[in-house]
Amino acid sequence: MKQNIFTKTIVAGIVSSALLTTGVIPLPIDGQAHAATASSASSKIEATIKLGNKYLGTPYEFGSNRSTTRTFDCSDLIKHIFKQAAGITLPGSSSTQADYVKRNSTLKTSWSSLDRGDLVFFMSYKGSASSSYSKLSKSQQQVTHVAIYLGNGKVLHTYSKESGGVRVDSIKGTQWEHRMIFGGSAL
Repeated sequence: MKQNIFTKTIVAGIVSSALLTTGVIPLPIDGQAHAATASSASSKIEATIKLGNKYLGTPYEFGSNRSTTRTFDCSDLIKHIFKQAAGITLPGSSSTQADYVKRNSTLKTSWSSLDRGDLVFFMSYKGSASSSYSKLSKSQQQVTHVAIYLGNGKVLHTYSKESGGVRVDSIKGTQWEHRMIFGGSAL
């Protein structure tokens, strides 16, 4: 009996080691063993955000050169980090990225309902006060900006030379909260 338990323990250790080194981790779901790879949505989100943070301070340039990382505009930054970190090829502009998310995700119209890694889409700047946006129908507004939601009311994005390039900003109580049209997952 003791030898049987010892043998099972050794075999379990060998199998676990093999699964971990191949990037496959057994997860119990509904009492059944299933495999999830290291490329799960959560790990893709974290890799994308980690890469995006490496570009903090990279200068902004509208219509940036897509073949270099010396400068970014908002959609180029998002496209680059999703392609490099998550293997997802997004369209090239903020409005076409918005269309992609509309087709592939559940839309969220409040920043407080966003999940870490969601893309967030904004309308044009009309002022810093809430009243500048209160009479606008957000669903009728054109998307002019994109950012990635980091959690805790913060976004990673780039939007002007004056802003200092790629940066992290708070949404709550700022122009970004008033300008937000919707958000959703690109995964």
